[in-house]
Amino acid sequence: MTRACLLTLAALLLPANVPAAEKLKPEEVVQRHLEAVSPDAGRFGARVVRGACRLSARQVGGGSLAGRFVLSAAPPASRLVFDFGTNDYGSEVLAFDGQAVDVGFSKKQSGRRSALATFVATNEVIVRDGLLGGVLNGSWALAALAERGAKVSYDGLKKLDDVELHRLKYRAKKGQGELQVTVWLEPDTFRHVATVYAQSRTQDMVSDPTQSSKQSDVYFRLEERFSDFKSVSGLALPSKWTIRYEASSNTTVEWKYELAVEEVEKK
Repeated sequence: MTRACLLTLAALLLPANVPAAEKLKPEEVVQRHLEAVSPDAGRFGARVVRGACRLSARQVGGGSLAGRFVLSAAPPASRLVFDFGTNDYGSEVLAFDGQAVDVGFSKKQSGRRSALATFVATNEVIVRDGLLGGVLNGSWALAALAERGAKVSYDGLKKLDDVELHRLKYRAKKGQGELQVTVWLEPDTFRHVATVYAQSRTQDMVSDPTQSSKQSDVYFRLEERFSDFKSVSGLALPSKWTIRYEASSNTTVEWKYELAVEEVEKK
């Protein structure tokens, strides 16, 4: 048997189940994702998304708050507002006007921010780069990578909660620090189904050495999930959006916002 025949036979015997996704370049994955929203170029821009939201927080017991939300965008600006209308939690504002990030105080009288707002204020890139809200956001980060000078890397199909998805790692041009941002897309449709923001912080040393053993690193995780996609004015957009913020060390604090999209208005 000739060498050429042997090489051909070896090629035929190689595993046939190597996923084609592993061979895709980051820009190809992003392009397929954008085309999944809409095949034409008018998929992003000025837009207002409205709906109902419900907040539940582990550290304040089993209760919950019902309210409304509005996500508006006029690229590169965006603004997400939660309105709960209570004394303990009036409203939440997470906004970028094209120049600066504005994170409001949920308790205006005391000048205190919620756990979610505190995390976003520490990591302004989440709002500044249009990451928050995914494709619901008319200023969506992956639609303007070149304009923002951001980059993504792609490492194939990886598991998130035992489900294989395309995993992209996002890196802003500046201001991201130690925050890790991963964007997850469905393997076949390339629809955006999750973004995970993760960060850890070492607690400050205490003056009493007997207390140091009681301290531990703090782990922060903000996770967005998107599901129940529907066609809205020719765009494939999720109608369910969940934001879950978790901080864990010796104890765990969790805030969960469940949002139901009711209206999408293109400007």
